[in-house]
Amino acid sequence: MSWYTLQTSPNYEAKVTSEIERKISNGLPIREIFAPIETIFELKNGQKKERKKRVYTNYIFIEMDYSDDIWHAIKGIRGVVGFIGSKNKPAVLSEKEMQVMKDKVSGEAPKPKITFDAGARVRITSGSFADFYGIVKSTDYTKNKAKVAINIFNRETEVDLELNTLELDVE
Repeated sequence: MSWYTLQTSPNYEAKVTSEIERKISNGLPIREIFAPIETIFELKNGQKKERKKRVYTNYIFIEMDYSDDIWHAIKGIRGVVGFIGSKNKPAVLSEKEMQVMKDKVSGEAPKPKITFDAGARVRITSGSFADFYGIVKSTDYTKNKAKVAINIFNRETEVDLELNTLELDVE
């Protein structure tokens, strides 16, 4: 069995995935479908909101023995564009490529919608230092924290802050 990349129309990944799963339950010989979703959090109206986002937009990865019968069963699904590769033969993904993609998805904590690079100027939106401005020294997305240097009594002081209490300062 090999891995293949199936391209879908925009916003059809979930519909195509569920339709393929339905066909698998009816006997279509496909071993696995990989269409990962990651959790992203963003700040809206001062509240931390989580939302789901496709990791590989418009693509679904399928492990199977490719055949014309399978292709005909899949291409009839609404939203399917086709397999990535030449018209007659889809490209095969290596196990190593798939393992890299799976490892990337499995070990991640929720990501913020906005990333804070070292050196970025930020405004603190809540907490003891609300309305202070500072410079990001480092960011740890797994702990949802950032070290920010702020100026208190003309001295630079580093403080650890939650990412959802920061916003980028657009001067």
